[in-house]
Amino acid sequence: MSRLAFLSPDGCAPEVPFASPLAHAQTGGAVVDRSALGKLEVRGDLAALAPAEGEELLPLGPGRVLLVREGGTRDARERLAAAGYRVYDVTAGLAAFDVEGEALLRRLTALDPEALPATGSVARGTRALIQRRGGETFRLFVPRELGRYVAEVAADMAEGLAR
Repeated sequence: MSRLAFLSPDGCAPEVPFASPLAHAQTGGAVVDRSALGKLEVRGDLAALAPAEGEELLPLGPGRVLLVREGGTRDARERLAAAGYRVYDVTAGLAAFDVEGEALLRRLTALDPEALPATGSVARGTRALIQRRGGETFRLFVPRELGRYVAEVAADMAEGLAR
């Protein structure tokens, strides 16, 4: 498999800005854009994998996790590759955003909030990884090309719940 360098902001020229997939989403403040987080898909025997400080590991499936961190991914990508893992930078391939409220989450997905993090369907069939961030804050990771759609659906639902 290729490295898919075009999905890694670290691989771009310094003058190329990161463009959030939610930049033009009409969310009325109900959605907090977190798309600039560094996101690596890590594959391999994960039994010994431990995140470094400031990193989180979210399960994707057998032998696969999403490593999430603030900022760039180059050092984590190099560290994990040197340890024998297959590492793919998906920072630009995934939209990420936070929403507030368990009632909103229950309208977006049939996943049990107590079973998070988990992968499932949101907004009528869009595949997402959902994480509870604490209290009633939830983070959703969705394919970039569907990020604006899912963010706007979440905002519409949040507005409906506020009435």
